[in-house]
Amino acid sequence: MKRPTKKEKLENKIYAEGRLDEIIDRKICIHSIIRHVSRSGMTRHISFFIIRNGNVWFIDNLISDYLDYRPNKRYDALVVGGCGMDMAFSVVNNLQETMKQSRNTTYLDYHFTSQIV
Repeated sequence: MKRPTKKEKLENKIYAEGRLDEIIDRKICIHSIIRHVSRSGMTRHISFFIIRNGNVWFIDNLISDYLDYRPNKRYDALVVGGCGMDMAFSVVNNLQETMKQSRNTTYLDYHFTSQIV
Protein backbone atom coordinates (compact mmCIF):
# COMPACT_ATOMS: atom_id res chain seq x y z
CA MET A 1 0.00 0.00 0.00
CA LYS A 2 1.47 3.32 -1.04
CA ARG A 3 1.62 6.34 1.20
CA PRO A 4 -0.78 9.16 0.43
CA THR A 5 0.62 12.35 -1.04
CA LYS A 6 0.38 15.66 0.79
CA LYS A 7 -2.54 16.66 -1.40
CA GLU A 8 -4.40 13.41 -0.64
CA LYS A 9 -3.73 13.81 3.09
CA LEU A 10 -5.11 17.35 3.00
CA GLU A 11 -8.20 16.23 1.06
CA ASN A 12 -8.75 13.39 3.55
CA LYS A 13 -8.39 15.81 6.47
CA ILE A 14 -10.91 18.24 4.99
CA TYR A 15 -13.37 15.40 4.32
CA ALA A 16 -12.90 13.98 7.83
CA GLU A 17 -13.44 17.39 9.42
CA GLY A 18 -16.70 17.90 7.55
CA ARG A 19 -17.93 14.39 8.30
CA LEU A 20 -17.04 14.64 12.01
CA ASP A 21 -18.85 17.96 12.21
CA GLU A 22 -21.94 16.29 10.71
CA ILE A 23 -22.10 13.21 12.92
CA ILE A 24 -20.71 14.47 16.23
CA ASP A 25 -22.91 16.67 18.37
CA ARG A 26 -21.25 19.51 20.21
CA LYS A 27 -21.78 17.77 23.56
CA ILE A 28 -21.42 14.03 23.12
CA CYS A 29 -19.80 11.08 24.84
CA ILE A 30 -17.14 9.42 22.71
CA HIS A 31 -16.69 5.82 23.79
CA SER A 32 -13.43 3.93 23.42
CA ILE A 33 -12.24 0.35 23.53
CA ILE A 34 -8.62 -0.35 24.42
CA ARG A 35 -7.89 -3.26 22.13
CA HIS A 36 -4.22 -3.82 22.97
CA VAL A 37 -1.48 -2.47 25.22
CA SER A 38 2.16 -3.03 24.33
CA ARG A 39 4.36 -4.99 26.67
CA SER A 40 6.24 -1.83 27.65
CA GLY A 41 2.97 0.04 28.26
CA MET A 42 4.04 2.92 26.02
CA THR A 43 1.64 2.22 23.14
CA ARG A 44 -2.06 1.47 23.05
CA HIS A 45 -4.39 0.47 20.24
CA ILE A 46 -7.73 2.19 20.85
CA SER A 47 -11.02 2.18 18.92
CA PHE A 48 -13.42 5.10 19.18
CA PHE A 49 -17.15 5.17 18.55
CA ILE A 50 -20.27 7.17 19.27
CA ILE A 51 -23.83 6.02 19.83
CA ARG A 52 -26.34 8.09 17.91
CA ASN A 53 -30.06 7.29 17.56
CA GLY A 54 -29.38 3.77 18.80
CA ASN A 55 -26.71 3.12 16.16
CA VAL A 56 -23.01 2.61 16.80
CA TRP A 57 -20.72 4.72 14.60
CA PHE A 58 -17.02 3.83 14.63
CA ILE A 59 -15.03 6.99 13.95
CA ASP A 60 -11.47 5.60 13.97
CA ASN A 61 -10.79 6.36 10.30
CA LEU A 62 -12.12 9.90 10.57
CA ILE A 63 -10.01 10.62 13.66
CA SER A 64 -7.00 9.06 11.94
CA ASP A 65 -7.36 11.33 8.91
CA TYR A 66 -8.24 14.44 10.91
CA LEU A 67 -5.67 14.18 13.72
CA ASP A 68 -3.04 12.14 11.84
CA TYR A 69 -3.03 9.11 14.14
CA ARG A 70 -1.72 5.93 12.57
CA PRO A 71 -4.37 3.21 12.07
CA ASN A 72 -3.66 -0.39 13.05
CA LYS A 73 -5.33 -2.93 10.79
CA ARG A 74 -4.76 -5.91 13.07
CA TYR A 75 -6.82 -4.51 15.93
CA ASP A 76 -9.07 -2.13 13.93
CA ALA A 77 -7.88 0.71 16.10
CA LEU A 78 -5.65 3.76 16.28
CA VAL A 79 -2.08 3.55 17.52
CA VAL A 80 -1.72 5.97 20.44
CA GLY A 81 1.67 6.44 22.07
CA GLY A 82 2.24 7.61 25.61
CA CYS A 83 1.64 6.61 29.19
CA GLY A 84 0.99 8.11 32.61
CA MET A 85 -2.49 9.33 31.75
CA ASP A 86 -5.73 8.21 30.15
CA MET A 87 -4.70 8.05 26.50
CA ALA A 88 -8.29 7.59 25.27
CA PHE A 89 -9.18 10.87 26.98
CA SER A 90 -6.10 12.43 25.43
CA VAL A 91 -7.31 11.61 21.91
CA VAL A 92 -10.84 12.85 22.65
CA ASN A 93 -9.46 16.06 24.16
CA ASN A 94 -7.16 16.53 21.16
CA LEU A 95 -10.17 16.10 18.86
CA GLN A 96 -12.19 18.62 20.87
CA GLU A 97 -9.41 21.21 20.88
CA THR A 98 -8.65 20.79 17.17
CA MET A 99 -12.32 21.13 16.20
CA LYS A 100 -12.64 24.15 18.49
CA GLN A 101 -9.63 25.86 16.92
CA SER A 102 -10.76 24.98 13.41
CA ARG A 103 -14.12 26.66 13.96
CA ASN A 104 -12.61 29.46 16.09
CA THR A 105 -15.14 28.89 18.87
CA THR A 106 -15.04 28.86 22.64
CA TYR A 107 -14.80 25.96 25.07
CA LEU A 108 -18.55 26.01 25.61
CA ASP A 109 -19.29 25.14 21.99
CA TYR A 110 -17.49 21.79 22.08
CA HIS A 111 -17.60 19.67 25.21
CA PHE A 112 -16.85 16.01 24.54
CA THR A 113 -16.75 13.42 27.30
CA SER A 114 -14.78 10.20 27.14
CA GLN A 115 -15.79 6.80 28.42
CA ILE A 116 -13.77 3.60 28.20
CA VAL A 117 -15.89 0.51 27.61
